[in-house]
Amino acid sequence: MIRRHGETLVLGLLGVPTAAVGWQIARTWGLPAWLPAVLAGLLVIMVVAAVAQPKLKEFAAIATVFVLYALPTTGAIIRWHLVPSTAALIGDGAYQIQLARNLLLRGIDPYGFDYTGSGLERAPWGQPFPNPALHHLDYWPGTIVLPLPFQATFQFVAGWWDERIWLLLAGAAVFCLLRWLIPGPAGRMAAVAFFLIPGHSLLAVLGDNDLPMIALLLAATLTIARRRFVPAAIVIGLAMATKQTALIALPVLVGWGFANSITWRSLPRYAGLAAITVLALIGPFIAWNAAAFVRDTVLYNLGSGAEAYPIQGIGLSTWLLQAGIIHGPRDAFPFLLIQLPLVIAAWALCWRWLLRHRLAGDAVLWMGLALFLFLFTNRFAQPTYLLLGVELITVGLLGRLATARQAPAEVDLATPAAA
Repeated sequence: MIRRHGETLVLGLLGVPTAAVGWQIARTWGLPAWLPAVLAGLLVIMVVAAVAQPKLKEFAAIATVFVLYALPTTGAIIRWHLVPSTAALIGDGAYQIQLARNLLLRGIDPYGFDYTGSGLERAPWGQPFPNPALHHLDYWPGTIVLPLPFQATFQFVAGWWDERIWLLLAGAAVFCLLRWLIPGPAGRMAAVAFFLIPGHSLLAVLGDNDLPMIALLLAATLTIARRRFVPAAIVIGLAMATKQTALIALPVLVGWGFANSITWRSLPRYAGLAAITVLALIGPFIAWNAAAFVRDTVLYNLGSGAEAYPIQGIGLSTWLLQAGIIHGPRDAFPFLLIQLPLVIAAWALCWRWLLRHRLAGDAVLWMGLALFLFLFTNRFAQPTYLLLGVELITVGLLGRLATARQAPAEVDLATPAAA
């Protein structure tokens, strides 16, 4: 039964709670009750149609993700630009990123800039202390630079911009990459599950700025699986220059490379190419104002005192703070002494596993596990960060479980390098 109706179970188990979140979002926005009710009815029709007509499963998967994920995000974009409000109806991270690009377009260094008075202070912030993003841009240059031409063009034509437009495009790329990376019904289930993990749609409404990095990591996994190592090295460099978090996935991708015929002799060439890509994006900002760049992107995350990111979230750091082991939210604590042994052990196990089981879903699973371990024991463990790890772990597990039920010929298709 699970094998025949696995996709329907995924749509039901994840779609129902995500639909409930969407319903609550609609009610919070003051939309008429009939609108989410109609969308819920359409969703039920699509699921029933997919069960009755297997040929409609692909359409049902895409339509479900659109209704439950993309549509609320599109509604949030429209609402921000049409509904008068004293608050910025967008997450502080997504808003700061688009503000930083506008600064760069004006020739101003976005690192070290005081964002007070820019509108960022109106973004939702539910903490008892002032938003530290007002004085620190935590994102690495790839996040700012790569979409810059697109934002500049859109603003020139339309006269406005919303970062969630870019994030929706990144989400579409993630959906396609998962379908290519894990073929067949398993890939369809994985793509649907990624976007319908309960809570992801709410995060997307505010602006899920991890999606571009995830898209780059998945693109690197796919290009390595197809043994196109030069583009893979460039994509890995872009991912690392986009978000520091991508560094945690790097050893997993290296292990995945060895599973797909990279050798110790060829590794330095590809590593050098990735490093050049990172330096091409980061180097100009270091040359512009090295102190501001290091203060915003390094000391802000790892330091202590007034310049440190305050402890918050639902991870180990919050437990230690509540237990009194850490006395203040900005106090120093050697989190790396906990994080590094955990992720190094995960990397070692990952290498052994991937060399024996050359499956793309396993590579995604180990990336998610490494990211979850590191972010849970991080100084700040926001629910959004943990959701990132859970999503990738879920995708990997679905790919692995589905592959385990396939015949040997089908297993070859789940190993993209064999294609």
